[in-house]
Amino acid sequence: MAKHKINVKWNDGIPNDAGVYLVAIRHITGFGSYDYLYWDGKQWLDDTTPNVTGWVFATDILNQIDADWPQSDKKADLEFEEYRKKHGGSASEDDFVEVD
Repeated sequence: MAKHKINVKWNDGIPNDAGVYLVAIRHITGFGSYDYLYWDGKQWLDDTTPNVTGWVFATDILNQIDADWPQSDKKADLEFEEYRKKHGGSASEDDFVEVD
């Protein structure tokens, strides 16, 4: 699979708004990695204590990628769409769809 260079404008410091962000993490071992983390407006929500060295809105990356979705998981999309139509497009935060 070919790699495609994506131009990312990394931000320093912390975000102003809560949301999901693509982050660059520097680990204590010295290695770096990318991950998606949720910023709740005060802190990064993660099970570890990463040293986030840069961040960008996840949508900034996703808007540049057209990767479709794995065929093996499309059943979940179809079942969710049926559920949404059945309930008039409204759902509470407690609603979920379970797929076997």
